[in-house]
Amino acid sequence: MSTGKRSALQQQVVESLLESKAINLEAVGATLSKFGERSAIDGDTLVHIINRRFLWACGWPGPELDVFEQQVDG
Repeated sequence: MSTGKRSALQQQVVESLLESKAINLEAVGATLSKFGERSAIDGDTLVHIINRRFLWACGWPGPELDVFEQQVDG
């Protein structure tokens, strides 16, 4: 996994987005939780990732987390 850090500017943008509630992680979590059970039952992918790049929230096609498997197969 990459260990790159955010720049000071990127960090300030993330903090401003959170402080201003332009991105409200509590609301994101509550919204996705409404669809979690349906996703599990139907077998649909529902992804919410918070990482150093900040936030991904998506359904399929989502971020590929099986990178090593794809490299072996490909």
